[in-house]
Amino acid sequence: MNKWVVTGLTIMWVNSAVALQQTEQPEPHPKTSKSPVKAGCELNSQALVGKHQLDNGLRSKVKFLAETESLRTIGDKMSEYKIPALSLALIKQGKIDWADTYQNSQFSTQQPLDCQSLFQAASLSKPVTVMAAVRMQAAGKINLDNNIQDYLTDFTLPSGAQSEDNPVTLRNIFAHTSGITPGGYMGYVQDLPLPSDSDILKGSPGVNSPAIAVVAAPNQTLAYSGGAYTLAELALQNVFDKPFADIMQRWILAPVAMQQSDFTQPLPAAKSSKVAKGYNQAGQVIDGGWHNYPEQAAAGLWSNSVDMAKFMIEIYQAYQGNSKLFAKSDIESLLNDERDGSVYGFIIDKTGGGLSITHYGGNAGYRTGMTLDLTSGNGLVYLINSDNGGQLGNELLLSAAAVYDWHSFAQIEVQRKAVNRDLLASLAGDYKWNKQIDVAIRFDQPSEQIALIFPNGDEYMLTPIAGEQLDFIHVNTGVTLSFLPADDYQSFQLYGQRAVKFTATAKGK
Repeated sequence: MNKWVVTGLTIMWVNSAVALQQTEQPEPHPKTSKSPVKAGCELNSQALVGKHQLDNGLRSKVKFLAETESLRTIGDKMSEYKIPALSLALIKQGKIDWADTYQNSQFSTQQPLDCQSLFQAASLSKPVTVMAAVRMQAAGKINLDNNIQDYLTDFTLPSGAQSEDNPVTLRNIFAHTSGITPGGYMGYVQDLPLPSDSDILKGSPGVNSPAIAVVAAPNQTLAYSGGAYTLAELALQNVFDKPFADIMQRWILAPVAMQQSDFTQPLPAAKSSKVAKGYNQAGQVIDGGWHNYPEQAAAGLWSNSVDMAKFMIEIYQAYQGNSKLFAKSDIESLLNDERDGSVYGFIIDKTGGGLSITHYGGNAGYRTGMTLDLTSGNGLVYLINSDNGGQLGNELLLSAAAVYDWHSFAQIEVQRKAVNRDLLASLAGDYKWNKQIDVAIRFDQPSEQIALIFPNGDEYMLTPIAGEQLDFIHVNTGVTLSFLPADDYQSFQLYGQRAVKFTATAKGK
């Protein structure tokens, strides 16, 4: 999962009459294919107005005061970000209001897709695994609070920061508080053999991820760990003596009627024709079309927006006391474990008296996200087959919130500020962020702006804004950065941590 993707983005509802006066309305983008309702998609006449508004009303995270806001079409943005396809479902009052699959005709080698096509769900695999385990506990098959070692027959978790009184459990694994080595997975190109779960956990030869270890005391720290989910995956297979994909089919996919979804890795050849192949940041298809993820619980689900919407709706129905699969107490128990605004990987937002749950994912060539307000039943699911999909996903959430009057997801309103070109150029250089990560500031001469460059190559073009320091903002994500005048602009604040220029470090500053 890309750690630099900013989550929890929000937008404010704007009265439609005012919006028509203050925004430039775009024409539909000619390069996004449109057709009658595709196989598996959903659309009714009552949903047409809202869908049209979202199709033609994408906006950025940031709104500049006293400036006209220009809206864009989904097709515009797919072309701008080099995105081949988008699977999108809108949930309204606990039902799928509409669902569609968008394709960018600039990618001529991509086969026709519909709402039965498959995308990698990436880390959305995790909450699906969690909810399967909730059903298993309710049926008396497992106890989420037992020592994980009780369920492991062919792997021994190495001794670490855990203890007999404070062990690693399925519950703290799913809550990302197990203390197990943090990090995600890269997947394996299709011509490579897939390692077993045990080999992955041990970091055996041929495995592209490190061995797991309990590096922090369980139940103390929130730290995203894909390795912990692979440990849970192995434990569940030991309990049921079945392949993980079969277990998930029995306990969650079939009961929720997620008819197209599949945890099988590699994906069966018979389903490969349904795949929306993944693309990199340059707009090129990744080797083999996609990576395989033997770490199924963490990242191995194949799905689409319709199936993932069904999953989210089932959680909503359970919270409302109307599910045949989950008790209301099951959902309340999960929500009671909130830590630092997170519940079992979901980001919690209680803006405006609502209670929205949001989860994001990222595999090689795919970016995904889903959100649902458990009080209103309103939400959205997107799956995108591109490494560039994060920004479009954020804009879909922002814009859907405006169109459908959600409580959560509000735009940031700021005032643009003029800054001397020479001062901007002087900020360029290499920096050490939080005393451990190398980042860079680049001065872009044509635009006379600076750009923040992350270690993974992501580049955020920054706009100067009015503030207490020399402040900047990234329009698409709302990420802010502040250079410190007291330090002669040799350092800046980002995500609450300081970044120091290498030259300044050499001077002992």
